[in-house]
Amino acid sequence: MAENILSHSFAAYSRNIRMISFFSIPAFIGLLIPLLVNTPVFSALGATFLRTGSIPDLSAADFGVILLSLLASLYLVSFAIVNINIVIKAQRTGTSVKNEVVKGITGYTLNVFILFLLGTIALLIIQLLTLELGAQNLLAPILSLLVWLPLFYAPAGLVIDELRPWRAAEKSFKMVFSKFNYFALWLAISFVLLSLLDLIFLNLGAVFPVSTHKIGSLFVLLINSLVLMPFLVVLQTEIYISKYSILD
Repeated sequence: MAENILSHSFAAYSRNIRMISFFSIPAFIGLLIPLLVNTPVFSALGATFLRTGSIPDLSAADFGVILLSLLASLYLVSFAIVNINIVIKAQRTGTSVKNEVVKGITGYTLNVFILFLLGTIALLIIQLLTLELGAQNLLAPILSLLVWLPLFYAPAGLVIDELRPWRAAEKSFKMVFSKFNYFALWLAISFVLLSLLDLIFLNLGAVFPVSTHKIGSLFVLLINSLVLMPFLVVLQTEIYISKYSILD
């Protein structure tokens, strides 16, 4: 069964690579925004992360800039993920990509954005509380994982089954455990791919001058946004669709 899902994922990605890559451009822009507006973030594993330890030192103006950039970033990433799901849905069910994209701009994307925003707020609260308690290294990863699980398959649930946001989150949480082997497979593949990308970047950094670090970071972000992340979203969607045995 895992072989079928991987086969479907590679086939779907390669068959629709141009469309998927095009729809992934907003994700690249979204992940790039925090770096461009000089927010307290760092780049790792092809993504951008907020330095929560710097939050107490921010001014009101700085916080406003971070908030606006975060909202724009989340919406663009949501838009990209939704459209990749739409491409896979169209391939599997014969629906029109154009009609679904138009529908998704106001429907699917907004719902995914709301879920991601709530999840981001929860993660931020967890980071700040655990930082205050001095338990950031121990509790934060566990609590963050619990927040992430309802969001894992939620975009696929919203697009494929057209579920309500809360129902998609609930279904995602249950499906992680009912198909835990596939969830573990996705984690393993994503870890290997992102680690290899980061390793390549580190090796390049040892060869080229330090001045090229930012260019290298942007290159890693570009590859992650336009190649790795789209494939991982396709794999997520194919795992979700696998519950319909008739489509396997």
